[in-house]
Amino acid sequence: MNLMKHVSFLISTLLLVSTPFLTNGFAQDYVHYKTLTGHTTIGGALSVSFSPDGLTLASGGADYTILLWDITKGIPKKTLTGHSEAVFSVAFSSDQRILASASGDRTVRLWDVGTGAHLKTLVGHNGFVRSVAFSPDGRTLVSGSDDKTVRLWDAGTSAHLKTLIGHTGVVYSVSFSPDGRTVASGSWDKTVRLWNISTGTHLKMLTGHTDLIYSVSFSPVGRFLASGSGDKTIYLKNIVMDTQLKTLSGHTDIVWSVAFSPDGETLASGGMDHTVRLWKLTSSHKAKPNLTTLENPTADQIYEKAIRSVMWIVNPGIGEGSGVLIDKKHKLAITNAHVTGKQNTIDVYFPAPDEKGELIKDRIFYLKSSDVLKRLGYYTKGHIIAKNEKTDLAIIRLDGLPETAREIDWKLTPLTTKAGELVYILGNPARQELWRWTLGEFLKDHGDFLHIQSDVFGGNSGGPVLNKQGILLGIVARSDQLMNAAAIPSRHISRLLSESKGKHTRMRK
Repeated sequence: MNLMKHVSFLISTLLLVSTPFLTNGFAQDYVHYKTLTGHTTIGGALSVSFSPDGLTLASGGADYTILLWDITKGIPKKTLTGHSEAVFSVAFSSDQRILASASGDRTVRLWDVGTGAHLKTLVGHNGFVRSVAFSPDGRTLVSGSDDKTVRLWDAGTSAHLKTLIGHTGVVYSVSFSPDGRTVASGSWDKTVRLWNISTGTHLKMLTGHTDLIYSVSFSPVGRFLASGSGDKTIYLKNIVMDTQLKTLSGHTDIVWSVAFSPDGETLASGGMDHTVRLWKLTSSHKAKPNLTTLENPTADQIYEKAIRSVMWIVNPGIGEGSGVLIDKKHKLAITNAHVTGKQNTIDVYFPAPDEKGELIKDRIFYLKSSDVLKRLGYYTKGHIIAKNEKTDLAIIRLDGLPETAREIDWKLTPLTTKAGELVYILGNPARQELWRWTLGEFLKDHGDFLHIQSDVFGGNSGGPVLNKQGILLGIVARSDQLMNAAAIPSRHISRLLSESKGKHTRMRK
C-alpha cells in the first residue's frame, strides 16, 4: 500500500470511528460527505484528531505543517508551521485550548488553538516521535518514540518529568487511562506495557501479538485495553484481572487503529485491508432493573446506588480523603483515622446535583460555594466521636445531611467474597474529579485488612469498597506502586461502633 493510499485510508478511518453511536448500541450508517484538501506534498495528512467539541479537526502532514480545519465549512482556518520533519501525531487537550504535535524532527510542540501561536517545544527524544497524548485533566503529556522510550511532560511548564524505559523496539502508540493514572504504550517489540505515571513504575507487560503493535486504546472506564497489530488481530485484555478476554480476527492486513465508543460497548478497528470493522462487546442496552431485587447489578447501577453515601473530606494541614455514611438516623459516617489526623472537627462535602440532576464533580466549585452548600446540607462539619489508630478507623458525627444522602448498604454478618471477584471502589482521588469509581480484584482476606488489586491513591482513603451486589466490604486505607491496595473490613467498623458504648450502634439482620 503506497503512502498516499495509507493517508487517505487513515482520514477515512478516523471519520468513521469518531462518529457517535446510537443509544441502542448499533452504529449509524456512514456516508462520505466532505473531502478536505490542503496539505501540499505526497503523503498528505499522516495524523488527524478531532477537538472535544467536534467542530475542529487537526491534521499533521508529511509537508511538516499542521492544519486546523473548520469542519462545518470544510476549509482550513489556520496553518501551523515550525516542525522540520513530518508530523506523525496530533492531540487536543480536554479543554481544546492546546494542541500537541509529535514529529520526525524528534520534538513535541504545543500550540494555541485559538491563535495558532507556537507556545513551547519539548525536546529530549533521540528518534522520530510517533505518538503524543494528553492526560484527561490536560496537565500531563505522554509521547512515544523510535528511541524506544516513553516520556512524560508537564504540559504547563514543558518540563520533562520522567522517561519510561523498558521497550526494545519503536514505541508507536501511547494512551492515557480515563482516570489519568496509567499510560499504555504499544511497541514494535510486540508488547504493550502499562506504567504508573505518578512514579514512573512499570506495572505490567502484556504479550501475545506475533507482529508489530500499531495502536492501543483504553475502554472508557479503563477496565479493558485493546491493541491492534501487524499480525492482523486485535487483542482485548482485562487489565484489572490481567486476563486475555478475546482475540478479534477478521482483518486481512495490518490493524492500524483501534478505538472504543463512548459507552464502551463497541470497538472500531481500521486496517490496511481498506476496511473498518465494528465489534459488539456487550448486549444492547436494557431498561434498568429494580435495584432492590437485583442480584448482580452493573457497575453503573452500583455507582448510582452508593455514590450519595460517599463524602469528600477536606482537612486543612492534613490533606483530603473520602468517607461513607453508615447511619443516616444518627448522622454517623466512617473514614480512616489517618484522614482525620489530630483534629476533632473536619469539613465534609456530599455530592451535589446540578440543574439537570447530574452530580457536580468539580472540587473548585465545592470549595468556592460552601455557604450555599451549607444551607442545602451538602457541606457540613464532622466531629470525631470514636477512633482506633490500630485499625485506622474513625467514626464521625455530622452536623447535617442533604435530603439526597443515603446510608451505605452494609451488614454485620460476614460476607462471602471469593478471590478473583471484582469489587468497586468509590472515592475522591486527589487532583481529579470528585466522586469517581474504579474497579479492583479481591485477592485475600488477611484478617486485619482485605488485599485488593487496584490502582488507588491519595484521596481514595476512607472510600467504600463494594462487592458485586453493591454491599460494603470495607474502606480503602492504603496502596503501593504495584496496584496492591488494602481495605479495612466492615467487621472492624461494627466493632468500633460497639466499643463506642453502643450509643449509636446500628444492628441489621
